[in-house]
Amino acid sequence: MRVDVEVNGRKITAIPVAMRDQIQAPEVLLDCRRSTEFPSGQVPAPPEGLKLVRLPLSAESLSEQDLEQVRREFARSAGPFLVVSQTGLRAATVVLAHAGRVLGWKPEEALARCPGLEADPRLTGFLTRYLKEHADRSVRKDGDF
Repeated sequence: MRVDVEVNGRKITAIPVAMRDQIQAPEVLLDCRRSTEFPSGQVPAPPEGLKLVRLPLSAESLSEQDLEQVRREFARSAGPFLVVSQTGLRAATVVLAHAGRVLGWKPEEALARCPGLEADPRLTGFLTRYLKEHADRSVRKDGDF
């Protein structure tokens, strides 16, 4: 599963961690895996020149605060960004929630960009609620990324 979006000129890709080597030169890697998801139990160091942001998420704990932290990270750099999680579902949810909010997507539009997301009702529920709650604030004119 792979989700590619462009938000205000910034490229953002969400993928399962197993596909990470297939992506060319991201500037920022946002890793949504929890410590229990690393094979050796140790968080690997990022490759030279790549900014690593760790944001351990679970489908049960994904929150508005998590999305605000993601939005701040996206605002700090021009990208390109790579967002990874073990299966790619959490990464896709984060990317679609951000892009949907900024670009004014309805929940159905966001979900259509990643049909595999329906495999986890907790994530689709979060994405739907998040986009509905931010629908009146989606298209920003104040430079919000």
